[in-house]
Amino acid sequence: MDERTLKTIVFINLYPEMGGGEYALYNLLKRIDRNRIRPVMLFNQPGPFIDKVGKLGVETVILRYHNVMLSKLVYPHHFWHLIQSSRLMYRYIQQNKPDVIHCSDVLALLYIAYAVLRFHIPVVYNVIFFYEWQRMILFNVLALFLVKRIVTNSQAVKNDLLRRTVFLSRKIDTVYQGVDTELFRPSRDGDVNVLRKELKLDPKVKLVGMVGRYDPSKGHKVFLHAASHVLKKRSDVKFVLIGGVLFGDVFPFFRRYYDDVLNYHRELRLEEKVIFLPHRGDMPEVMRSLDVFVLPSLNEGFGLVILEALASNVPIVASRTIGAMEVVGDTEGVFAAEPGDPMSFAEKIDQALEYVQNKLYHTFNSAKLSQLTWAEYSRKMEQLYETVVKR
Repeated sequence: MDERTLKTIVFINLYPEMGGGEYALYNLLKRIDRNRIRPVMLFNQPGPFIDKVGKLGVETVILRYHNVMLSKLVYPHHFWHLIQSSRLMYRYIQQNKPDVIHCSDVLALLYIAYAVLRFHIPVVYNVIFFYEWQRMILFNVLALFLVKRIVTNSQAVKNDLLRRTVFLSRKIDTVYQGVDTELFRPSRDGDVNVLRKELKLDPKVKLVGMVGRYDPSKGHKVFLHAASHVLKKRSDVKFVLIGGVLFGDVFPFFRRYYDDVLNYHRELRLEEKVIFLPHRGDMPEVMRSLDVFVLPSLNEGFGLVILEALASNVPIVASRTIGAMEVVGDTEGVFAAEPGDPMSFAEKIDQALEYVQNKLYHTFNSAKLSQLTWAEYSRKMEQLYETVVKR
C-alpha cells in the first residue's frame, strides 16, 4: 500500500505504564486497519507501554515533553516546561502533518493547542473518567476550539459531560470498550489455578478478589470493610487485593493512598485473611482463579475488569454506577451494590458466594460479550477517524 494513501493518526500518551486507558489504546492499535491507517505513538519516556506497542510493529516516537499535575502549572518552572513541551509538539506536528491527533489528557491538549490551530489538525479526544470541576472547566474551554470529536467510554461519562459543559453536546459519542475472549475465558479441565496454588488454599476455601491500581476512586477501603463483615459470618473465604501504585511519579497521593489502605487493613485486623499481591502480567489466569470478583469503585468511567471477569465465567459484585454495568448489569451472575456502602457489598458478596456454592453459574453470557469485542471497538473508532478527516 502506498503510504501516501494512508491516513496518519498520532496518538499522544503521557504515561509509560499500563493502566486501563493504556490497555484500551493498546487493543485499538493491535486491531486497527493498517491498510487504511498509519498509527504513530508519541511517548515522553521508555516504559512497559512503549515496549508492548513496539512489538505490534507500530511506529513509536519519544519526545521529552513534561508530565505534571494540572494544578502545578501555576508554578513558574512547571509553566516553563509547558512552553518547552508545546514547542516540541509544534515542531513535530509541523514536520509530520498528521491527519488526526488522538489524545486523552487535558495536558496533552495544552501541548498541541497552538499547532492544532496553526495547521488545522482534527483532534479526537477520549474522556475515560469523571473529571473534577477544575479539569472540566479547562477541558470545556480547550475542546470548544481544538477538539472535533469527544469519545466517552460509557453513557455515564457522556451524561456527566453533558451536564457540566456547554456547547459540546454535538461533539460527543460513546464507544464501549471490549474484551479479548481468547485470553479471558472460563476455566477448563487441566488449567492450573495459579492463585490457589500460589496461596496454598484449601479446596473448600472460596477466593474473593479485587483487581485495580491504588487510586482513591477504586474503593479499596470499601472492599476491606465489606470483607471484615463477611468474615464475621463465614470462615470459608479468603480475600485478595491485586494491584500496584501506577503513575506515582506524577501523582504522589496514589502512594499515600496505598499506605492508607495498608493501615486500614491493619486496623481491621485482616492481616491473615486479606492478602495483598502486586500488579502482575498473568491477569487472564488470575481472573480464572477467583470464585467471586469485586469492583467497589466509587466512580469508574467503564471498568474493563468487569468484562474480563464476565468472560472468565466469574460472578461479579460491582458498584451499580460503574460504566460497564450499563451493558452487563442485567447479566446472570452480576450483583450490583451501592457505591461506597460496605454493608451493601458484604451482602452482595455473600449472595455471590451462595450462588457459587449452589453451582448456579454454568456458562458465561457469550451473546452479551459478542457485542463487546476489541474488533468492534476498533471498527467504530476507525469510522470516527474517517468522519473527522472528511470534515
